[in-house]
Amino acid sequence: MSDPFSRAVGAARGLLRRQRARRPWLDHLVHAGGRYNRVQGDLLASGVTYYVFLALFPVLLLVASIAGFVLSGNALLEEQLVTAIREAVPGSTGAELAEQASGAIDRATTFGLIGLAGFLFVGLGAVDKLRVGMDVVWRGRPDPPDFLVDRLKDLGALLGLGAAGALSIALTTGATAASSRVLGLLGVDEVPGAFLLTGAVAIALALAGDTLVFLWLLKGVPGNPFGVRQLLPGAVFGAVGFEVLKLVGNWYLTLIGQNVTAQTLGGFVGLIVWINVVARFAFYTASWTATIPSIEHAHALVPHGPAAPTPLPDVALV
Repeated sequence: MSDPFSRAVGAARGLLRRQRARRPWLDHLVHAGGRYNRVQGDLLASGVTYYVFLALFPVLLLVASIAGFVLSGNALLEEQLVTAIREAVPGSTGAELAEQASGAIDRATTFGLIGLAGFLFVGLGAVDKLRVGMDVVWRGRPDPPDFLVDRLKDLGALLGLGAAGALSIALTTGATAASSRVLGLLGVDEVPGAFLLTGAVAIALALAGDTLVFLWLLKGVPGNPFGVRQLLPGAVFGAVGFEVLKLVGNWYLTLIGQNVTAQTLGGFVGLIVWINVVARFAFYTASWTATIPSIEHAHALVPHGPAAPTPLPDVALV
């Protein structure tokens, strides 16, 4: 006679099997989770998380350098920036930050070169981990290493992701501002419910921009042979999930912003956790796309070198 725990586990598995048989979308989610676990998606995501977090620091140097070039010829804007920093951060900390900001403006070229070199080094490392992870998700193993070819691939993928991200941001901000301006010109911006229209436009454009990024992530980064039309459902799936993750991230930042103690450590820890969750979701999206029936069937017909290890049964993500 089995113990209550074993009976409960058996009942849960039976319920999951019945639900998977009745709901194809649930079966697909669980099947994708099994593929994600077989390729050790969490481990792949941890490497991406490490490099992406490190890349934030050279990015900040680049931002400071750009701000320095913009403000170097405008003493009034520079003074306003320094004053705003002192007012936003009281005490000696604010004065020190203001002094550092002023010094960064004076050393914009140096900061820019250091930031660019650091970003290329760490950014290429992040893309390398992302590319290798995508290769493992799609083909069960990475391609044989080739330093020069791999660096060129990573540089192309980094530029592609940057271009897709920039296009996404430009599309979202530009079109949202344009829609608000059009409503103002038509004189209906004050009409009750008009904000719902602009909000819907903003969400639709954000999803469109995220879809572009995920399309490049699924096709450009791993050099996927499948066409855009075949990969589009996966890109849309990733875009919707990423918007949900952004909402959760904004909620978390708002939550810790209400507590001074949490701000000290929670900001960095929360940022690392959020990057890791996004990286995991990116690999899960690739697993979900790779297990679309038409793609999985076509993929099984193409020889991919040595056979992959015997797969484990599909298990749900926890």
